[in-house]
Amino acid sequence: MQNATIERLEHQSGESIIFQKDKNIPMNKTTFLHKLAKNPRPVVVDFWAPWCGPCKMVKPILEKLSKEYVNKVDLWQINADDNQGLLQELGIRGIPTLIVYRKGEEILRSVGAKPESALRSMFADLSEGKAPEPPGIPLLQRIFRLTAGGLVAFLGWNNDANLLLMVLGGVILFSAVYDRCPIWRALTKFLKARQAKA
Repeated sequence: MQNATIERLEHQSGESIIFQKDKNIPMNKTTFLHKLAKNPRPVVVDFWAPWCGPCKMVKPILEKLSKEYVNKVDLWQINADDNQGLLQELGIRGIPTLIVYRKGEEILRSVGAKPESALRSMFADLSEGKAPEPPGIPLLQRIFRLTAGGLVAFLGWNNDANLLLMVLGGVILFSAVYDRCPIWRALTKFLKARQAKA
């Protein structure tokens, strides 16, 4: 497979954005990881597409933050439509996807649009050398899931102990707190390590 020519643009503000010079030639995982390994700073890679509404919402926030954290955190923006092979190799199934790398190693992956406060916190942590916390579930969504899960489980209990409804309620309840569960974190870390070896 032929590799795309990728270049780094240094804007007047000093921000570093990676782009593809030859849009018709897809970038492969080897080239991508090689460029990451050579980069001395943490890198936030934004996989986006021009038709993606949430991508359009996040893009100006990321570009603003990359200017604020110039020479501390790099932002690379990769068009998903032009690099479908790379997305498949990296296991990206939805956009926008942000993957954070430090010294060529993935340290965080986030799918979907995030508020500016969560993205700012991520950039601040990276600039200080800390590992960024994965963005949690917004409070309103957490409350909704807890309420809905409790209600479904209660209906299952009151409906002659309907096991299916009680299990469904438990799954909905867990979806409200999984991001804070240490067992879930350990399990997902283990599964990601096994997937990386495969």
